[in-house]
Amino acid sequence: MYKILLKLKRFIKRYLKVKSETRQTPVVGARHKVNKLIMLFLTAGLIALLYPAETLFYPLDFPRKGEIARDDILSPFQIVVYKSEGEMQEERNDAARAIPIIIEYQNEPVDSIFSKFYQFINYADSTASRVRAVRKDSAEGYVEKADSIISAAVQTILGKFPYINGEAVARLIDENDVGTIGSIIEDILQNNIYFYGVLPDVEILPNENSRSIIVRIGKRDVFMVRDKLLDRSSAFVSFRNALKNKAMTERFDVDLVYEIGRHFIIPNLEINFKEMESRRQAVVASIDPIKETVSEGDLIARAGSRITERQQEILREIYQQKEAEVGERAQYRQYVSVLARFVLILAMFSFLYLYLYYFRRPLYRSNPKILALLLIFGLELVLVYFVDVKLQLSIYLFPVAIFSMLITILFDSEIGIVNTFILAILLGILHRFNFNLALVTIVAGTVACYSTRRVRHRAEFFRSILYLSITYLILIYLIESFKITPSEEEILNLIGLGIINAVISPLLTIGILPVFESLFGFTTDITLLELSDLNHPLLKRLALEAPGTYHHSIIVGNLAENAAKAINANSLLARVGAYYHDIGKIEIPEYFVENQLGIKSKHQDLTPTMSAIILSSHVKKGRIMGEEADLPDEVLNFIEEHHGTMTMEYFYNKAKEMGIENPETDEFTYPGPKPQIRETAIVMLADSVEAAGRTLTDPKPSRIRNLVQNIINARFQSGELEECPLTLRDLAQIRESFIQILLGVFHHRVEYPKKEAVE
Repeated sequence: MYKILLKLKRFIKRYLKVKSETRQTPVVGARHKVNKLIMLFLTAGLIALLYPAETLFYPLDFPRKGEIARDDILSPFQIVVYKSEGEMQEERNDAARAIPIIIEYQNEPVDSIFSKFYQFINYADSTASRVRAVRKDSAEGYVEKADSIISAAVQTILGKFPYINGEAVARLIDENDVGTIGSIIEDILQNNIYFYGVLPDVEILPNENSRSIIVRIGKRDVFMVRDKLLDRSSAFVSFRNALKNKAMTERFDVDLVYEIGRHFIIPNLEINFKEMESRRQAVVASIDPIKETVSEGDLIARAGSRITERQQEILREIYQQKEAEVGERAQYRQYVSVLARFVLILAMFSFLYLYLYYFRRPLYRSNPKILALLLIFGLELVLVYFVDVKLQLSIYLFPVAIFSMLITILFDSEIGIVNTFILAILLGILHRFNFNLALVTIVAGTVACYSTRRVRHRAEFFRSILYLSITYLILIYLIESFKITPSEEEILNLIGLGIINAVISPLLTIGILPVFESLFGFTTDITLLELSDLNHPLLKRLALEAPGTYHHSIIVGNLAENAAKAINANSLLARVGAYYHDIGKIEIPEYFVENQLGIKSKHQDLTPTMSAIILSSHVKKGRIMGEEADLPDEVLNFIEEHHGTMTMEYFYNKAKEMGIENPETDEFTYPGPKPQIRETAIVMLADSVEAAGRTLTDPKPSRIRNLVQNIINARFQSGELEECPLTLRDLAQIRESFIQILLGVFHHRVEYPKKEAVE
């Protein structure tokens, strides 16, 4: 899965033509400019039309819900406020739920089942009478005769009532007063079971929210609650309970009577869907679409009062009627507000473009970086829209700090603060020129920029949480203290919301940050610190498979870091770039002198040209290995630039010694490019200095100084440093930092006296 995501990321970066800033070439073609303008106008247009769409046409001089009316607002004419479609639908649903369920009581099934019941009881009773008569006669064989009568009666009854248990019928005739049992069953069926009737299943009842039920028994309507209605299964339970109650005063076998009587319980209730639908349509048709009528001159809101939802609906109706009158005279007026909004938003982003053009020209030339910047604006507006419109929460929960922290970490604090001011004005425009929102955005965003201007560990986001919490506490208290309406408790609640925002925003930033880092080629200090871990898989492979190169890279990293600090360059980037600059040697370490460990050099059996090809191949292989390991472009550039376009003098001279006249210089030069930034140039110098330093037989301070000076002069005179912004002053400081480190590496130790041989 990880490999699939990695390939997807590379595809997106290739499609967007994302490169590190040091590899950005100035592009001033027409297509580049057109794409830049398309991004500008498309961003402004989408924001103007989509955010937030429901308040797009609402005028500024009409206060919204929660705002304070500046003057008394009177109705200029009679206003009829109609219910919204949602309100109408809700009333229709309520009316439909209020309609009771109508059930028709069917007498025919009840009469039929009682007829069968009476037939069963009469036959069983007559049979029981015959059995009793036989048993009173003490003649020989009366027992067998009684059993024969019972068996014949059971067979006859089962022929007519096959669903009744035969053993139960036999016991009823043999052991009980059938007439009494029949009276008990009849009483319960009439007064309990069929008094209101039985449904086939309560699950067939429509409209689960309605508890009111009408059972129509003849011409009489009986109102019941849903829970009291019986279906077949609950009727069996009710029948058994009634038998148990009667058994408390009369002696009979409850189980036997239940087994007989339950077979005479059948559904006889039927839902009248036709009448229910007729009533529903009548009720829905009677719903009045008019919510309220306001006469001309009526007071809608008093000055200084907070606008309620009802008042906002009336004001919206006034606006719509006025807009309709104006629209009849001038059709274009309905689009003026959209156009004005678009122009204001376009002006804000145009200001951003101008700032980048005059003060951050490299960033302005990079369309992918501008796209990333605009996407962060879009992400922030989506988050604000969700909090404001969907959740309808306080402005103190708007996650403006996420925007400021993202831009500061990905770019720098200056760009972060400039964009924070632009966001503040943009949110003010989009929220009806809300000054409070703009102020909160500026203050909280600026503090967020300040607290994340140097972030090297994710734990440092806790510092942002602390600073933002203090900022929101003070800011909310000051703003709300100017208002009359909030109580102390309300202010404390708002401060709590601000602190929640201060805690959540940095945590969300931590989660969002890697997406922009990965897709748009940003390399932050957090990423570099993760790469500086010596347990990184590539560095572990380097240590195991090419230990000499690994040790060389560590020392070069120390040299580069110290030199970068001396000239105020990015010391962390220089150190990390040095760690990975020779990873291409992993696959064939034995061809590089630092890994040969005193054994015969493999180059002795190769031609100088082949040796040069092998040595230069570690640059290309290193780039490929770095891409597969998902190293950022800023680090990959060290692999390609640390040798620049230098000539491999040893093999070039060897080719001459072998009799090759005027060998092609290109065959003995590295592919480059030359160092583009100060950090890669420092690693180039450190790489050469460290390698040459190992050749010193007597590393005295003077020799080390001369060696470093000669190497720097050679790189300077060969033109390898001409494409990076290093000055002569920088080179002098780099030289001194190298000498300081090398003196520590090659320091002399005290010579310990040898022990005399023991005789």
